[in-house]
Amino acid sequence: MPEADELLSEEDRKKKDATAQKKWPASVILAAPFALLLIPLYRAARERVNWKAALAMIATFEAVMICAELFSVSRGHWIWNPNRVLGPMFFGVPIEEPLLYYWFPPLFVVILMHAFEGYFAKGNKAE
Repeated sequence: MPEADELLSEEDRKKKDATAQKKWPASVILAAPFALLLIPLYRAARERVNWKAALAMIATFEAVMICAELFSVSRGHWIWNPNRVLGPMFFGVPIEEPLLYYWFPPLFVVILMHAFEGYFAKGNKAE
């Protein structure tokens, strides 16, 4: 029995090849500006952050989110385009989810909050 691609005309094959997606891990590349923004915020807030509490928050968030992620994948709620993730997947979850997106946003918010707090505290002292 011929394969589906063998039944396509030459023109249809060219169209299919032209529209095929190339591998491009957009999710990681689009997060890069936030990582660069984190550097000055970290410098502004590193003394104010309770790092043990921040790590406990991230560990709790990771545990809850990986359970929610695995449940969502098992039920078909979450799906990923394999051309838009880094590649390795564990139990249907891309590697960047637990390694990047579970710890980075909560930590970013905590550091941002403390950076603002430090900025406003300096402003009040100047008055």
